[in-house]
Amino acid sequence: MAATPMLQHEARLRQQALEWQVVLWSGEVTADEQSDFDNWLAASDLHRQAWSEIAAIERKLQLIPAQAVELLKDKPDSTKRRRLLQLLGLAAATGGTVPIVRNSDAWQAWSADHHTHAGEQQQLALSDGSQLFLNTSTAVDIEFNSRERRLILHHGEMYVRTAADAGQSVRPFLIQTRHGVAQALGSKFNVRLKQEETRVSVHEGVVQIQPRLGSSHRLEHGFQAGFSTHGFTATTPNGNELAWLEGKLVAEHVRLGDFLDELGRYRRGTIHYDAKAADMVVSGVFPLPDTDRILESLLQALPLRISYFSRYWVSVHAL
Repeated sequence: MAATPMLQHEARLRQQALEWQVVLWSGEVTADEQSDFDNWLAASDLHRQAWSEIAAIERKLQLIPAQAVELLKDKPDSTKRRRLLQLLGLAAATGGTVPIVRNSDAWQAWSADHHTHAGEQQQLALSDGSQLFLNTSTAVDIEFNSRERRLILHHGEMYVRTAADAGQSVRPFLIQTRHGVAQALGSKFNVRLKQEETRVSVHEGVVQIQPRLGSSHRLEHGFQAGFSTHGFTATTPNGNELAWLEGKLVAEHVRLGDFLDELGRYRRGTIHYDAKAADMVVSGVFPLPDTDRILESLLQALPLRISYFSRYWVSVHAL
């Protein structure tokens, strides 16, 4: 039976909404694209409804956007949308579904033993007595056996307090990411997986880091460093990496664009900002549980205008 004109129109709007989501996930939204999106969203209630449906899908698949961005950057135009639709598990034009690629990094993250959504944090007690604290949008697998204790961080950030192994043989405690492996030596430390590197800050003990294709590095307590597949960034003293454990976001003379990118980790949807606003500077200690309150507080300190096109799309503009 042929689809009615109304159903065809709704399908086209879902297609447009998905294409806008692709643009937003790319992280490279131009001023013209921002204006075009604003006009599209404001055109009618049907447009806003289609956008809400895509936002609902994103909320269910919070861990997938970072992997979608990789596909958008790495694949030629002719394959981008097909791979993205596979990743999302839907066919936007028809409302149907296609299988998610189960061996992709995104699927591994989504199907991990433990994961948190945007703005959510979680504390876990491991079988050996170690403690694990998961930050926003984090996915981790726990693989303990007779030979080793291994955590596989697929996405996000976590703080680890290791416990002495009570078994007859001491099993190494390992954190694995796509960039390599970090071995804890009686440690309390933070691990954050970024697109280009894994960042480790040690707060007690020592962590031995082994990039997948590089030489190992010993990171002492009180210091942090990032490592990619091939090597390390410079070692520097720890800063405010653990503020999230206290539900805080700390900024010390931080560029506003960088601050909003960090805030965006804890908020569902997208925070867009213009170039003039991005170059402003912000300082303060902000309560993470209420990202709307943080955004409003910026209006008291800086000459800004904030527009909410929906709960999942916020624009910050300089006055």
